[in-house]
Amino acid sequence: MSIEDPTQPQGGTANGGASGANPQGPQPSLLRSLSELLRPLAISRFRIIDLADPEQTISGIKKDIEFRGFNLWILVFSIVICSIGLNVDSAAVVIGAMLISPLMGPIMGLGLGLGTNDAATFKNALGNLGIAVGIAILTSALYFFTSPLNEASSELLSRTQPTLLDVVVALFGGLSGILAGSRKEKSNVIPGVAIATALMPPLCTAGYGLANGEWNFLFGGFYLFLINTALIALSTWVVVRYLRFPTLTYVEPAVERRYKRLSALLFLALLGPSAWIFFGIVVESREDAALLTFVDSNMKLAGTSVTALIDRTIDPPELQVEILGRPVSDEQEEEWRKQLAFTHPHITLSVFRTSIDEADIEDLQDQVQLMMSSYGDLSAKDKELTRLRAELTLVEGEYRRLQESRLPESLGDELLATQPLASAVRWGRIAIEQRDAIGDPASTDRLVVEWTDTLTAETKSALEASLTEWLRVRWPAAADVDVSVECPMAEP
Repeated sequence: MSIEDPTQPQGGTANGGASGANPQGPQPSLLRSLSELLRPLAISRFRIIDLADPEQTISGIKKDIEFRGFNLWILVFSIVICSIGLNVDSAAVVIGAMLISPLMGPIMGLGLGLGTNDAATFKNALGNLGIAVGIAILTSALYFFTSPLNEASSELLSRTQPTLLDVVVALFGGLSGILAGSRKEKSNVIPGVAIATALMPPLCTAGYGLANGEWNFLFGGFYLFLINTALIALSTWVVVRYLRFPTLTYVEPAVERRYKRLSALLFLALLGPSAWIFFGIVVESREDAALLTFVDSNMKLAGTSVTALIDRTIDPPELQVEILGRPVSDEQEEEWRKQLAFTHPHITLSVFRTSIDEADIEDLQDQVQLMMSSYGDLSAKDKELTRLRAELTLVEGEYRRLQESRLPESLGDELLATQPLASAVRWGRIAIEQRDAIGDPASTDRLVVEWTDTLTAETKSALEASLTEWLRVRWPAAADVDVSVECPMAEP
């Protein structure tokens, strides 16, 4: 009988297991190995705590909280610019106003005060935000009260019913803003956050509602601003706590939990209406798609053209269908109403029928041909009228030139008064026709002066030159007038 060494493993194997077992235990799965490999890389890529600058971030936010002096005037100017953009339905102007708006400061100050337990910063931010909101709404209301454009643009209408999507935009916009502001190296993210969260347009929409007595615009715009403000402050609070900004006072865990529960209830109460509005929009959108599918499947007949519109401004909502083409019977229309009542009992159907038969089509074709021929005649007459107007313009120009170049009526009296030896004066335009000339007869202006004294040829030429010079100086437009003197000629 042999005695076994208790230090040796049983079964004749080194690890006490079955022969052939892995001496290093079970191998990890591929997913786990990949996770362990990528985890350090992911942590190093997404880690932000080491890149934050709490002291500079706190100092910058506190500096932007105050609304006095320059900040207040910039707010007023940006509100006026934004109101103009909403009034004329210009998205570019609205974006420009959001870029220069200083409203982000006190809102982020609210989140900073909550995150660092700084009651003084929270109260200061809340007070300055209240002042800014009041001035913004009053400035916008004053603009819309004096503006001659009173119609609500699409930019205004889009901000009267905040939805859950606006909540998501405000949340992620606020996260982007505080993360960018807490970096040691600053970036240009803040202007983009100001555009995305859209703080100015809701306040201007509220001002429009106040100025025009449209309470749905007032409450809808102000509610959207409250949502954006709450989500930006919440984002700031989350990031400040995550980055472990220094807190001023210690809060007991029980008190902190109570405040967290109270804050959560307030946020839910604030966001609840937006979620309900969003749910209603989704339901209406799906129902509109189903109604259009109903029209395509049941109401589009051969030889007809169908257009559909859902009018939800009336109660109950109405599906308005216009049918152009082949006539539709009353029985067919009643059948459609029964089908719609079965699938959508709260929707009414209105059918507008415009029937066109073959005779109507032939009449329309004849009318079109007549209109085309009439259009051709009118085009030819327009061309002829244009040509005649051009000719008239040329004639009027030639007439004005002749009027300017003609000799005045006072020429004879003036020349007889200055030349005592002149007995008579004749002037006018004469035509010159030559036997071998080609073309139209030429014409020229002539001035003939009858002289009483006998003149030699040299004296006559000198007198004609003197009268020509006198006429050129006296009437510059008559520079081309042919001047001649008729007198008894002296014997050579």
